[in-house]
Amino acid sequence: MKEFDQSRFDTLKRWAQDHGAALHPSLEVYEDDVTGYSLRVKPSANEALAPGFCAVACHVAITLSYINALIDGPVSRAPQNKEQRPAFPPQFMSSNPPHVIGRFFLVKEYLKEKDSYWWPYISTLPQPDRVDTWALPAVWPEDDIECLEETNAHVAVREIQANIKKEYKHARKLLKEVDFPGWQEYTQLLYKWAFCIFTSRSFRPSLILSQETQDHVLGLTPHGTKVDDFSILQPLLDIGNHDPTSQYQWNLEVDGTCQLICNNAYQPGQQVFNNYGLKSNSELLLGYGFILPVTDTLHNDYVHVKSRRPPSTLQKNELQDFLISLRPFSDPSSVAGRSRVFSQQDTRLNSLPGLSRIEPGLIRDLASAVATSAGELAALQHWAQGTEESIPTELHELLERIQQTIGAKVQFDYQRFKSIEIESADNQNQELAVRYRNQYEAVLEAAMDELSRALVPNHLEKLVKGEQ
Repeated sequence: MKEFDQSRFDTLKRWAQDHGAALHPSLEVYEDDVTGYSLRVKPSANEALAPGFCAVACHVAITLSYINALIDGPVSRAPQNKEQRPAFPPQFMSSNPPHVIGRFFLVKEYLKEKDSYWWPYISTLPQPDRVDTWALPAVWPEDDIECLEETNAHVAVREIQANIKKEYKHARKLLKEVDFPGWQEYTQLLYKWAFCIFTSRSFRPSLILSQETQDHVLGLTPHGTKVDDFSILQPLLDIGNHDPTSQYQWNLEVDGTCQLICNNAYQPGQQVFNNYGLKSNSELLLGYGFILPVTDTLHNDYVHVKSRRPPSTLQKNELQDFLISLRPFSDPSSVAGRSRVFSQQDTRLNSLPGLSRIEPGLIRDLASAVATSAGELAALQHWAQGTEESIPTELHELLERIQQTIGAKVQFDYQRFKSIEIESADNQNQELAVRYRNQYEAVLEAAMDELSRALVPNHLEKLVKGEQ
C-alpha cells in the first residue's frame, strides 16, 4: 500500500480505537489487487487465527447515520449538558425520509473536511472526484447502463435512478428555500456519492445494535420511526469484503459495541472476510458493484422472476420474486439458492423433470396459475409430501403446463436478451456488465436446455420455433 494510503488508514485506526473501536492485533488493512482495500492476517503473524476470534469491533460513538443528523454530532450514551439541535432546518428534517437525511449528513461532513469529527473515516472512503472508485450501476453513464439492457439489473437500475433524482431534487430545493448556508455545495454528484457509500457499506441497525442501543437511538428519533428505516455506516468494520461461504456472527454484548466474530480459521497473509448475506450476482452488482465468478464449488448466478401475485396480497415476509439457478438447487455450489429451499416438499418439487433449476416457490406459484382444478393442486401437494418417486398419472398434464409456461417465459426473456448486441467493452463498467451478461445468459441457457429435455418432442418443437 502506498505511504499516503497507509497514513490515512493508520489515522483511521487510531481515531477509531480512541473512541472504543478495535482491530484484532494480528490483522491489518492492505490493498488487494482484486478486492481493493481489505483486511488480512499480517504475513508476519506467528500463528493462524482460530475460529471464534473478534476481527473488528465498532463502537456506536463512531458510527454515521441519520441519527447523527438528528443531533448534529456523534452518539453519546452520557447525559448531554446542552440542547442538541439537528444538522439541518426543521422543514428539511420533517420533509425527507431518514435515509435521504443520512446521505445529506454524510455530504455535510465531507464538506467540512478536517473540521469534521468523522474526517479520519471519510478521508479513507472512495473520494467523490474519483467516480470510477465508487459508482454503482445506478449512477453509471448512460452508455454503460445500456450494457445491462434486458437483464434483471437494468430494470432495477431505472427504478433506483428515478428515486435518486426525485429524492435529491426535493431535498436540495428545501435547502435552497430556507437559504441554508452553502446549499449550492450540495451537488447531485455528492448526493450520488453518498447514495453509493451508504448502499455499498452500511448495515441494518437491527442486526448490529444491541436492544439497549436500539432503544437509545430510537429515543432520539421522531415518534413512529422504526429501527430499520435507516442504515448505519460502521468505520473500520466496513473494510471487510464479502465471501458468501464465510461463517460469522455479531456479538452485541459489549456496551455500545458491535463485534464481528469470524468462525473460520485464517492463516498468516490470508484475507479475512465478512459475509454480506446470500445475495445473487444481480443483487451484488446493484448494491456493491461486483459479481462473483463461477467456480466448481460456488456459483452465484440466478435470474430473478417476479411473483405473479400483486404485492398487496403478499404476506410480510413472503418473497416478491423467485430465482432460476445456473445449477440445480440441490447442487452444493448453489449456496444462495439452497438457502431458499425450506423443506422436504421443496426438495421434492425440484426433483420434478425440467424443474431442478426453478425455485420451488415459483413452481407452486405457476401451479396455482395453470391448474384446471383444485384436485390437481391437491394431488401435487400430496405427491410433494410423500416419498413415492414416480409421478402419478393425474399430475402429468399439470406438470407439462408448468414446464411449458416457465419454458415460454425463459425463451421469451432469452430472445429479448439476445437482441442486445454489445460490440465492445470500452471501460471498467462495461467490462463488468459484459461479465454479468455472460453469466446471466448461462442461466437462461441452462434452464432452457433442461426444460427442452423434459418436454415431449412435439411440444419441444413448438417451443424452439417460438410458437408456444
